[in-house]
Amino acid sequence: MADTVKLALYGPQISTFVRCCTTVAHEAGISWQLHATGTGTKESAAHHPFLRTPAAYIDGLHFYETLAITSYIDSQYNQRRLQPMAPEAGARCLQWVGIMSNYVFPIIEERLVLPRLVAPLMGRQADENLIAEALPNIAYHMQVVDQRLLEAPFLAGTEVSLADIFMYCVIESAAMTPEGADILSRLPALSAWKQVIAVRPAVQATQWPDPSDLNSG
Repeated sequence: MADTVKLALYGPQISTFVRCCTTVAHEAGISWQLHATGTGTKESAAHHPFLRTPAAYIDGLHFYETLAITSYIDSQYNQRRLQPMAPEAGARCLQWVGIMSNYVFPIIEERLVLPRLVAPLMGRQADENLIAEALPNIAYHMQVVDQRLLEAPFLAGTEVSLADIFMYCVIESAAMTPEGADILSRLPALSAWKQVIAVRPAVQATQWPDPSDLNSG
């Protein structure tokens, strides 16, 4: 990792989409600095017109939206190694980034990770009914990913791509819950893929802390 910080990120300290950006930055060998910024706050408005996160500054340029940030980093500093050039593989990469962002992430984040992991850290009881009602749908979403990985070793085809980085970050968050870990244990292709992605140095370098370590704030 270079000494000079190349990438300034604005977003929460623990965030699926911030982790996508830092993982891709590490894959590209560039350093970053995270400026902790809450989604929907006045501070976020200075960096994202819709008060979302992450937002990024790099090479004198300002980007928001995770796919834009990661594709620029990979194109400029990693020879597009995470963006397949073959037409089908490139399309599959975008397809699965979209599936993660629009379908898999929202239900896992809102109906499992937030109520199971985040609510207790904020002194609130987990909403067991919310989680229980969502579990069949969460399992279905994860089964769809598992089915793709029965067809190909990685989401875009034969090589790791941005799609795998994006999907790993949300599947890892699900696996940090007892319910998500149980679903994952019944999906062999998804489990095997997760183990492969998990040992990449960039993924190792951007690991989240164990939830039990966050209780002290």
